[in-house]
Amino acid sequence: MTKNRPADFQNPYPAYSLRLPETLAGVTVRQLAVQHRAAAEAADVTAAITGGLHGAHAPVTYERAVHVDGLGHTNEIFLAYWLDAETEKAWAADHPLDSWAAPELTAEGGPIGLWSETLWAPVDHFETSYSYDSPSWGLASRFPAEPNVYHSYHGAMRDRIAAAEDGGLAGEAEYPPRTGPVESAGRHLVVTTPGNLCLIRSPQGWKQCPDEERAWFEQRVVPVYREGVDYLAGNPRESGCLSARLVDMTASNDDRMQTATLAWFLSLSHLERWTHSHPTHIAIYRSFGEFAAQFAPDIHMTLGHEVYVAPEGTAMEYLNCHDRTGLLPHFPAAEWGGALR
Repeated sequence: MTKNRPADFQNPYPAYSLRLPETLAGVTVRQLAVQHRAAAEAADVTAAITGGLHGAHAPVTYERAVHVDGLGHTNEIFLAYWLDAETEKAWAADHPLDSWAAPELTAEGGPIGLWSETLWAPVDHFETSYSYDSPSWGLASRFPAEPNVYHSYHGAMRDRIAAAEDGGLAGEAEYPPRTGPVESAGRHLVVTTPGNLCLIRSPQGWKQCPDEERAWFEQRVVPVYREGVDYLAGNPRESGCLSARLVDMTASNDDRMQTATLAWFLSLSHLERWTHSHPTHIAIYRSFGEFAAQFAPDIHMTLGHEVYVAPEGTAMEYLNCHDRTGLLPHFPAAEWGGALR
């Protein structure tokens, strides 16, 4: 396989990736969320989910985040990881989406929505990258990090995903137009995605920085970063980004992490196109570069990401969610056990 890394390239700074065991076949990542307008209405539901994530067939790790979406609904998100696909399937069978809340809470007009977005990726379909050698969020809570020279140049992300080398893992669809909004209130809908959909989880943490470094990041980098995420969230057809959630981490294995972007792209190529050439990401890259130039080499800011390419279409579920939730606006939806809508 051909690498994109130039032969004479010198990395400008160190970066790290996870050292995964040869016995690991793949990873399942599930985002399970409660959508609501008042926290009191959701407290019992989130408590039930928390208990379920500690029972039989439980994930190897999970974290919690919160996102207020464009319609003002709060989404309390559980980010759960399994290292064995059959264990996750057994957990899902034990905990169907409609089991978390009483039917009257998720009926039309009810105060609670539930959604679940899940992918499975074999080891050659994902990569990890960190700015520091001791990450402990996400998969890094299970595996050690080690130096990786495939970073900080165009094509580095693809070099870190074995199956993506030489143009592999092409997307199976361009932007998938809908004929109109789906009626979702009070309904349990399933969306099946095309293959090679790409998910990136990209956290940031700056609360442990010295005062000057933290102030610089908050005032000069964060606003530029938010503009980039806002562009992705508001322009799915142009960007190929179907869903972009900038979340606050409320419970993480790594207390350095504060925020994260959880974004679904139509393909790895769509993610690359934005990162390599779009003005909003060029502005992000420039602002980070200025930050690094100001404070290197003693930088306390923590960054990283996980990128997954799902090889097969995955069923995403939405129960009594508004019609702009996640992937619901973009693909045909079927009633749970019924026909496409």
